[in-house]
Amino acid sequence: MNSRDRVLSAIKHENSDKIPFDLGSSFVTGIHKIAYINLMKYLGKDIEDLQFLDTLQQLVFVNEDLLKEFDVDVRGIIPNIVRKNPMIEEQDAKKAFTDEWGVRWEMPEGSLYYNLVKSPLSGEITEDDIENFPFPNTSDPKLLDGLVEKAKQYYDDGYAVILESVCAGIFEMSCRIRGTQDFLMDLAINPELACRLMDKLVDLKIGFYKMASERLGQYIQFIREGDDVAGQESMMISLNMYRKLIKPRHERLFKAQKELFPQPFFVFFHSDGQVFDILPDFIEIGMDILNPVQVTGKDLSEIKCEFGNHISFWGGGCDTQKVLPFGSVDDVKKDVQQRIEKLSPNGGFVFCTVHNIQADVSPQNIMAMYEAYKSKNKMNTGI
Repeated sequence: MNSRDRVLSAIKHENSDKIPFDLGSSFVTGIHKIAYINLMKYLGKDIEDLQFLDTLQQLVFVNEDLLKEFDVDVRGIIPNIVRKNPMIEEQDAKKAFTDEWGVRWEMPEGSLYYNLVKSPLSGEITEDDIENFPFPNTSDPKLLDGLVEKAKQYYDDGYAVILESVCAGIFEMSCRIRGTQDFLMDLAINPELACRLMDKLVDLKIGFYKMASERLGQYIQFIREGDDVAGQESMMISLNMYRKLIKPRHERLFKAQKELFPQPFFVFFHSDGQVFDILPDFIEIGMDILNPVQVTGKDLSEIKCEFGNHISFWGGGCDTQKVLPFGSVDDVKKDVQQRIEKLSPNGGFVFCTVHNIQADVSPQNIMAMYEAYKSKNKMNTGI
C-alpha cells in the first residue's frame, strides 16, 4: 500500500495498513520557520535553501529528506501566489508587502507573523466599486508554472497530493478586502453588497479550479479550501446568517470542485474554532474532510460518534494551543495517544497537529509527537 492508497483508504473509511501522516502539505498543516530551524538543528541536519510555503504565517517548506524520514504520506502543491514569495519592503524596523488583492501586510521587528494593516475596499463603497476593483487573474496558467511537473512526480511516487487554494475563503477574503468590521456590517445591514463581493470571489476561485483541473487535475485528490467562520468558543456570525448568505456560496464551490476534478477527489475544508453546530450544513453541501478538529466543551469521542460516519478528520492529532508548545514530552505523548484512540476507529482520520506547529514548539516535543504517533500506529495495526 503506497501513501496515496493509505490516505484514500482512510478518507473512504476503509482498512489501511496504518494511520496516514501529514506535515507541511498546506497552509493549515505546516510548521513555522523558527520551529523548523530548531528541529533541523536538533536532528543535526543542514538547513539549505529555506523557502516560505506561506510568508504571512511564516510557514516553510519541509525538506524532502525529512518528509521521507517521517514517512509523510501527503505532498502539497502551492500556487505561485504573492504570499508564497512576495516582494518585501523593509522600512522603519518592519517588513511589509501588498498582495495581489491590494491588501497591505506588515511584520514589525520581533514579530512572528505578518498582520493585515490596510484593506483596499474599506469604508463606504457601492457595488460599482466591487465591479471596478482590479481583482487578480486567478485563471492565469502562470499560477501553476513549475508545479505541474512537481504534481506529476509526487503522483508517480505514490503520494497523496493536495492543491492549495488561490486565496483565503470567501468570508475571510471578504474581510480582508473590505476590512472585518465593514464586512460584518455589510452582512448585517447591506447583504446585497456582501453577497456581490462573495459571488465575485466564488467566480474567481472557480476560474482557478477550472484552469488547475485542466493542467494537473489528474494528479490531485484534494483541494485545501477553507473559511474561518467561528472563534474559540462560538460562531463569528449567527447560524441563520451563515445558512442564508454564505452556505449557498460554499455549496457552489464544493460542487464546482467535484465536477472539475476527476475521481477519486474529496473536498478538504478548513474551518477553525467551534463549527460543530454547522457541521451538518457542511456535510449537506458536500464537504468530505474537516480540518482542524478544535474542541472546546465537546469531546472528540462525541464528535467522532456523531459525525465520523459522514466525514473524515484531517488533523486533531495533538493540541497546538497548550500541549505541544507548553507541555512536557510525556504530556505530548499522552495527548497524541488519547486523540488517536478517539479519532482513528473505523478510519476517517489523517494524523497531523490540530493546526500549524508554531514558533514556540520545541524540537523535543515535535519528536515526542511523532514517536507517539508511530508507537500508537504499531499498537493499532500490529506492524
